[in-house]
Amino acid sequence: AALAMGACGITMATRFLATKEAPIHPNIKKVLVDADEKSTTIVLSKLSNSTRVFKNSISEKIRAIEFDPKNLEGGLDFQQVASLVSGKRTKKMWQETGDYDDSMWACGQSVGLIHDIPSCHDLLTRIVNEAEIQLELVAKRVMKRKIS
Repeated sequence: AALAMGACGITMATRFLATKEAPIHPNIKKVLVDADEKSTTIVLSKLSNSTRVFKNSISEKIRAIEFDPKNLEGGLDFQQVASLVSGKRTKKMWQETGDYDDSMWACGQSVGLIHDIPSCHDLLTRIVNEAEIQLELVAKRVMKRKIS
């Protein structure tokens, strides 16, 4: 569909996390498959660094700090959320614990479209096949214009 609308490509980082080859804990892959389109939220907007992340207890804590009336009036200090957004925390989740609820991690809204954990080869084959089908459908809808 993206190609049919004129896009040159697509961004699928979240989708590739749910592949057999992705070097992340299997628990996270299962969470991605079970998620829906409402499973993300925006954090760090009050620090001018808006990031879409998986909605969990950590992202909710970050949002609670961001939108605390005291911080809305006086401004948010990064140190208030630093321990919650730590990359060390996320690395531990990806590689060791698989506890999706114990760190902030980037995740696109398209997570709701993930329903399986294929190999990268199978996923890319599917993407190409679906793109070809959509482009053929679009081509059938194009009417040739007669120039007089």
